[in-house]
Amino acid sequence: MRRYLDLTATTLLAITLTACPGTDKTTAGDTTTDASTTGTTGPTTGTTGPTTGPSTEPPSTDTDTGTDTGEPSALCPDHTAADACCCFEAHVNLSSTVENVCGTTSLCPAVEFECSEIDQTCTTADEAAVDCVLEALSAGTMIGALTIHYDIDNGYGQRKIDVYLQGDRKAYVAHKEELDASGYFEPVGLYALREAAHFDACRAEPDLQAKADCLETVVEGEASEVCIESFGYET
Repeated sequence: MRRYLDLTATTLLAITLTACPGTDKTTAGDTTTDASTTGTTGPTTGTTGPTTGPSTEPPSTDTDTGTDTGEPSALCPDHTAADACCCFEAHVNLSSTVENVCGTTSLCPAVEFECSEIDQTCTTADEAAVDCVLEALSAGTMIGALTIHYDIDNGYGQRKIDVYLQGDRKAYVAHKEELDASGYFEPVGLYALREAAHFDACRAEPDLQAKADCLETVVEGEASEVCIESFGYET
């Protein structure tokens, strides 16, 4: 298992980025995941320019539970699926998250790894979920969400990768890492998936640890569209 980055972060004010509304919200970066596997919903069309960097707006007091009010945002009215930069909203505080405020459909149960940083081994109670995610990444033709979560040493640290497949071997990705008192988000944006052969080889591995290592990096290259610039924070 790849060791965590040495995260040097300063405390940041709680902030909110402009985003669009929708249903079935998911949040990248927390330790709670949804294993829903019902339905497949294609993305709607439309283009929206990237939002770069956290803003200095005051913290959000929104208590929305994910119910669609039928009132589309004036900033992103056409997006009812996670298919544009406006669908992602950063909340930077002691439990920093990047929230998907548009609709999404989970394609597989969330992958939950329990890992030891000391001997660099991971286990999971649901290897079928691992294979499901690898198969979806290999195909690259489905539209919907995948979640991969590594719990390091019983909460001492974590890595959480939320992938929103677009059906064309591209995906919006929010990748968060935490260790001890520091956290870091890689740039949230649109990436190209790794080649199908990589995920096919991973799925054929008899060793669960090899599969866990494969899923640490699901994309290649830099984001073709950056929605939220990378940022660090203190926990």
